[in-house]
Amino acid sequence: MYIEEKNVEVKRVLFVDDNENNLNSFRANFRKDYEVYTALTSKEGYKLIEQYDIPVILSDYKMPEENGVLFLEKVKENYPFTVRIMLTGHADMLAIVEAINRGEIFRFLAKPWNEEVLRNSINNAFDIYFTKNLLEKKNEELKKAYVELDKLVFSTAHDITGPLSNIMGLITLLRMEESDPKEYVDLIEFSAKKLMATTSDVLSFHRNKRTGLDFRNIRFKQLIKSVMDEHQYFEESIKLKYSVEISQDEKFVSDKSRIRVILNNLLSNAIKYQDKHKAEQTIKISAHIDSTELKLVLDDNGIGIDKEQHSEIFDIYYRGTQLSTGTGIGLYIVKEAVDLLKGSIELSSAIGRGTKFTITIPNLVGSEVKEDN
Repeated sequence: MYIEEKNVEVKRVLFVDDNENNLNSFRANFRKDYEVYTALTSKEGYKLIEQYDIPVILSDYKMPEENGVLFLEKVKENYPFTVRIMLTGHADMLAIVEAINRGEIFRFLAKPWNEEVLRNSINNAFDIYFTKNLLEKKNEELKKAYVELDKLVFSTAHDITGPLSNIMGLITLLRMEESDPKEYVDLIEFSAKKLMATTSDVLSFHRNKRTGLDFRNIRFKQLIKSVMDEHQYFEESIKLKYSVEISQDEKFVSDKSRIRVILNNLLSNAIKYQDKHKAEQTIKISAHIDSTELKLVLDDNGIGIDKEQHSEIFDIYYRGTQLSTGTGIGLYIVKEAVDLLKGSIELSSAIGRGTKFTITIPNLVGSEVKEDN
């Protein structure tokens, strides 16, 4: 597998040689260029490789216990992305062939080494290693995107087909019916709203994936009020009681559209999954902003989420309850948006006790900001 992005610039190199003078000379010549590790035996070398991410491995050919070919072959089997270089003072063609065939050696260099040639070989080895890791990472991202797209197409087609079939059937009944058509019109309206919700989720998914970050000064009093106003006419929100607490004395800079998406999806879910058996349905929203971060909390007393589902709740197309009528991508979009903003999201919920989301997003004051019109 590829190394983590945080380590891609760490140029670690390991040299294994049973001659301590060679190790000292190598360390003295290259310690300013690389993070150098040395070992007198292949066993010591294995321990260092297991302990650190070491992209480039150099080994002497003739060593006691285990020669360089066997050592690098085992390295290749367990750490295939490492780039391996063999050093030898013996012009042994059979050894060269064996090393290339079994250990997939990148370079076979003679000892005593030429410092410039060895440095160039090590630098080329790092270039290959980091390029391979970058390609692997991009390949995994493409695989993920393909899987998501495949699921999106299937899920969207499935979610659209049902309401469309209902609408067509109801239109047929309307044409046959001579009495008051209001009941059918209401059902058509309900199906149309489901189509609109599906379309909205798909568009949000697309925007979140394809739109770059757009930093703005955000005033949370206005933003939260705007999002709440968009939901006030939802049929399910009529009996809800809201509590809003906003503490903002500092300027806050982030991507306003993505924070709106986060708020919109969480509020929509809280409205949708309220517990109507309770005497009072409540939603509490709090936003605390300081010079370093935003802490946004949305807490409801709805039906709650089973603890066994917590690990899956942010998965794409996951629907945790039979009451769900959406596409199953709302919380996935929330998590993706939070990740894009380099933030974190925590879930606290239990069946019958409600759900609490706590989101922390860094304040990017100092970033280039576009002013709202």
